[in-house]
Amino acid sequence: MIPERAKLIMENLLDGVIKHNSEVVLIDITGVPVVDTMVAHHIVQAADAVRLVGATCILVGIRPEIAQTIVNLGIDLGKFPTKSSLRKGFLKALELTNRRIIDTKKKDDTVADLIDSLGGE
Repeated sequence: MIPERAKLIMENLLDGVIKHNSEVVLIDITGVPVVDTMVAHHIVQAADAVRLVGATCILVGIRPEIAQTIVNLGIDLGKFPTKSSLRKGFLKALELTNRRIIDTKKKDDTVADLIDSLGGE
């Protein structure tokens, strides 16, 4: 990644965090074919910058081969949570912000069952 491009991406990321008052940022590397030292360095910088403006960064989409490469390069990603999938990252983000998903379909079924128990009235 060209340093100027990385700088622009970082500025856009931080502007978005501030603009949207984000508590959590997910960085998805699912489509990143190779993580080398420079890419990992930019990811760590982005996560640190997000933390400095008051949000938590979660790195998601870490495939086994990428995890092995990161370990072999000696890169420490221990400063922020990592998850293997976007789904797991989203669930962690909900947990960090004391939120949860409520199944509204289940509630609708319960209301329908209640009405049925009253004789359909």
